[in-house]
Amino acid sequence: MLIEHISISKSFGRINNYVIDPSQELVAIGVTNILAPFLGAYPATGSFSRTAIKSKAGVRTPFAGVITAVVVLLALYALTALFFYIPNSALAAVIIHAVGDVITPPQTVFQFWRVAPHEVVIFLAGVLVTVFTNIENGVYVTICTSFVVLIWRLFLSEGRFLGRTRVRTVRQTNSAQASSSDGEGKAKETVTEDEKDFSLRPGFLPVEHEDGSNSEVVVDNPYPGVFVYRFAEGFNYPNASRYLNHLTTVIFKTTRRTDPSLLGKVGDRPWNAAGKRGQLEDNSHLPTLKAIVLDFSAVNNIDATSVQALLDTRSQLDRYAAPDKVDWHFANITSRWTKRGLVAAGFGIRNGPPGRTIFSIAELGGADSAAAAAEAERRKAAEQLKEKNTDDIESIGGVSRRSSNKQVAVQGLNRPLFHFDLHEAVEAAIANAQLKTP
Repeated sequence: MLIEHISISKSFGRINNYVIDPSQELVAIGVTNILAPFLGAYPATGSFSRTAIKSKAGVRTPFAGVITAVVVLLALYALTALFFYIPNSALAAVIIHAVGDVITPPQTVFQFWRVAPHEVVIFLAGVLVTVFTNIENGVYVTICTSFVVLIWRLFLSEGRFLGRTRVRTVRQTNSAQASSSDGEGKAKETVTEDEKDFSLRPGFLPVEHEDGSNSEVVVDNPYPGVFVYRFAEGFNYPNASRYLNHLTTVIFKTTRRTDPSLLGKVGDRPWNAAGKRGQLEDNSHLPTLKAIVLDFSAVNNIDATSVQALLDTRSQLDRYAAPDKVDWHFANITSRWTKRGLVAAGFGIRNGPPGRTIFSIAELGGADSAAAAAEAERRKAAEQLKEKNTDDIESIGGVSRRSSNKQVAVQGLNRPLFHFDLHEAVEAAIANAQLKTP
């Protein structure tokens, strides 16, 4: 009953351009059904057919309920004999005509298919169950199926390894826009002299171009032994193991152990780390593991299980890179609670010897700040002294320029492995990797 009421409210809210509060609707139904028995009334809820008829009739306010109550009273006490002869087919035709506006047209279903094909399957399943049973069962089917799809996405999500490339902003001309308006257009192979004024900037793309980027773009590894990994669907207990298994599998495949002698003799090694006798020599051309950069732009929160999995992976990779320590850099952390959880687990600082610290700075104040007001006063004073003393102008101008360029660190410096963006994190990882022995 409650689910049907909320579904009806949301459906007609989209049609008539208003927003409902589900909590308010539930409170209204609860109060009505608590007080109704004292007046001899039936349990009440929203009705799809009656709501559709009222919407078709142009109802805009709750006062229509009073008119409906009056009509019902007249029908029960004065017009019962007349309503007896109305055929059910006529009543059904009225309801079908009223509900016709809420039927999803084929073009909308096709749009659903283009956006998310699996959503169309859920939609059709809900429609069929609703038609052949009732609205409640249809709502239950769609909710349960959507929940299963959500969990399936969460459990099977897989991150991506990123590489670095150099990108340039190109300002497209009007003629180029007109030529590409009829189709997708072709990629530009040359850059004009005006476009060279735009400075190059680093960009990070998936190594295998899984995001649909141009496969002809060369994506390079930032530095031998430095890996950049981006999470796709958050980082929680359902997908933490899959993420980290994917991370360690690729690392073990593309790097070598820093000190093979720490494994001991072949007969003394654990069965899962025995390997072939000549395997270590064959991997001598591979780099050693130095640093891992994790892009947390898609992570809104973490839990104890995911943090513990991260700790276990760090211990595993530290043994793999022994006697060196692997630096774990984090970029684009958007939640303070996420940062707090990582700090509690010991991330954000170096476990090994101190290295280089790279951080981002930004200008202090803004257009409406006190610093900007003081700058305006200095410029005004400089203009007033312009006719009197040129040397004073230079002196005041120098102070003004220095004051206008005051800058501060964007983030705290007590956790040098937490970075503002991915570029800063990669630069810090490379700078510290160069300090380590190959």
